[in-house]
Amino acid sequence: MTPSHRGTLAWTLAALLAVPATDAWAQRRREPRQPHAGSSAIGVDAGLFLPDDERFDPAPPVSAYYEYYFTPRISVRPEIGWANPGFVNSRASLRQLPFRVGVNYNWERGRWHPFAGGGIGAYLLQAKNNGTPFGVAQTKPGFSGGGGAEYFVNNHLSLKGEGRIHSVERISDGTDPSGVALTFGVKRYF
Repeated sequence: MTPSHRGTLAWTLAALLAVPATDAWAQRRREPRQPHAGSSAIGVDAGLFLPDDERFDPAPPVSAYYEYYFTPRISVRPEIGWANPGFVNSRASLRQLPFRVGVNYNWERGRWHPFAGGGIGAYLLQAKNNGTPFGVAQTKPGFSGGGGAEYFVNNHLSLKGEGRIHSVERISDGTDPSGVALTFGVKRYF
């Protein structure tokens, strides 16, 4: 064997021995799959609120939330939202500021994670006329339930679609603030 062949053979052996070591190092550096026990996420949603009370027009809801995962499948989600459905053929509306806490369960399906859950909340309700508040603001208890799916773009970012039924106690004049929210959003894991 010539000296140049010995050098080539030595480099080839060194490269072959380094590949498993590099692969093991890369696996140690890999971040855990999301979600995992102890992971958190923040997100925002927007979409369409369809009121149960026929006196209201549909309205765009917006919400922001924090989510904490006790296990890879079970999470708790405190959230704050906003919607302002208007009365049909009127400049009056009923602003809703819900403060909710819910528990969700998700299923692992690769990049897709379907989920379902429910929760409770306090809904701050204020009638408005032409954008100006009138009457007494009321806070009513409510319950929500529903589900949706997340699509993981990468290990830290997902896109989310969700449908939720909101059942809220009627306000003093008999108006029903309940309805269905269909939302889409983005969620960032950390």
